[in-house]
Amino acid sequence: MKRFGVLMPTVVTMLTVSGLSVADAGDHGRHRRMYRYSCAAPVVQLETACDEVPAVAAQPAPVPETRTVERTIYVPEQVVEQRTITTTEWQTQERTRTYKVSRQVPRKDTRTRTVTYYENETREKEIKYTVCEQVTEEKSSEYTVLVPHIEKKTGTRTVYDTVWEDVSREYTVLVPQSEKRTGSRTVYDTVWEDVSRDVTVQVPHREKRTGSRTVYDSVWEDVTYNVTVQVPHQEQRQGVRRVMKLVEQQVDQTCTRLVPTQEVRSFQRPVWSVEQSVVTRTVCKDAGNWVTQQVVDPCNPCLPKCVKTWQPNIVQEQVPVTVCKPVVRHETVQSVVTVCKPVTETRTVTVRKPVCVDEPVTYTVTVCRPEVRQVTKKVCKQVPRQENFEYEVTVFKPETRQVTQKVCKRVAREENFEYDVTVCKPETRTSVQKVCRQVSREENFEYDVTVCKPETRVHKYNVNRLVPTEKTKTVTYTVAVPKTREESYEVTVYDTVTEDKTETYTVQVPVQVEKTVDVTVCKMVAKTITEEVPVQNGAVAPCAPCK
Repeated sequence: MKRFGVLMPTVVTMLTVSGLSVADAGDHGRHRRMYRYSCAAPVVQLETACDEVPAVAAQPAPVPETRTVERTIYVPEQVVEQRTITTTEWQTQERTRTYKVSRQVPRKDTRTRTVTYYENETREKEIKYTVCEQVTEEKSSEYTVLVPHIEKKTGTRTVYDTVWEDVSREYTVLVPQSEKRTGSRTVYDTVWEDVSRDVTVQVPHREKRTGSRTVYDSVWEDVTYNVTVQVPHQEQRQGVRRVMKLVEQQVDQTCTRLVPTQEVRSFQRPVWSVEQSVVTRTVCKDAGNWVTQQVVDPCNPCLPKCVKTWQPNIVQEQVPVTVCKPVVRHETVQSVVTVCKPVTETRTVTVRKPVCVDEPVTYTVTVCRPEVRQVTKKVCKQVPRQENFEYEVTVFKPETRQVTQKVCKRVAREENFEYDVTVCKPETRTSVQKVCRQVSREENFEYDVTVCKPETRVHKYNVNRLVPTEKTKTVTYTVAVPKTREESYEVTVYDTVTEDKTETYTVQVPVQVEKTVDVTVCKMVAKTITEEVPVQNGAVAPCAPCK
């Protein structure tokens, strides 16, 4: 980058001396063949240091003389030509092939087997059992109950009476009045103008280009390989199966049964009684009064009105209260309780246990044996090759167009107008209102008090107890007796049958076809241009040595 910054002034000086601007240099840079044999004016290079450049640049440079010269250049131009190419196309052909198919053919086979079944046999036996019968006894107990009674008492309370009085007062009222006033305001009018502007539009153009791609051709080959096939065969085999049989045995079992026994037990039960006591409690009392206040009426703000409100005053007082408290005492009670105690006994029971017995069985099994067979199939291989093709590309080129649009402008102007203003003026008025006040007085009153008094009552209740009794009953039960019988059953056996089948399939065959296509070719076309060439001492400057 430092070298490019040092060489930039030299390049600008060369373009100025040769009579070409920076824009012309960029335009002619597209055709580099033209400048390969063009003439160039001599350029003086400064070989001084960077600090000595300002002293040399202070002298004015001489203005060179130029002359117009015509030259011939070659410009590339695209031409469309027709060429013949060979392409591969796929042609569809139908072919036929034969293959073998194996299928299973079912058939019925009858066989015999021995089956063990059970028949139910009903039997009876007598058993002894113990039943607990319920016996009801009547008992009584005493308890204490608090019975409420209502008593009347006399007290004194303070009552407030309302007394109304007439009070007159003066108040100021604002009376609204309407006045007219004049003012000025700014009004904006809408004015439309036509404005033209340049717009750059991207215009699409179609171009043809040539490329190469890889095409795969299908080549069919016959391939032979070995296939292992499972062929089914029928075999007779000997086996052993396990049969379950029931065997009766006499077994001694230990069982536990519950024998009811009566016992006398003692326990404590709570007995509740009520005692009266005097307790002091704090009671809240409202000793407030009614207060009259003046409130502004929303319908008539100039005339206030009187509203009577209650102003509370909560006062706490100590009041004696008679309270009934429950008191508990424990007493010992004896009762007869029936308790069941476990007794272990040993008895002989007949038990049927299953026993497994092995029996020989002959059965038929289908076994598949592997066999190696040869199969020939056609295999398709893909062979790559390069192929040229043409495709179209959409290229956008900028174009400048002129568009006319309407633009809206706002033009201001002053306008006079009249408006109404409401002004409130004060007035003094007198009003008479009723004011209430509270006058207190003492008043006697009676109130009821509920007092609880204890009473002793007798409660009768029934007590149930269980008495064991031994009984005998006959029980019917069912026993499964094993028996054997012969039966025949059918089995479905599948035989393998091989058949030949023919099918038609479609094959894509490659075919060489010649086609005529359009090809874009770039050719050089001669073009005459005019340019300015510097002159030294009345003659054209010599050409620079060719590189």
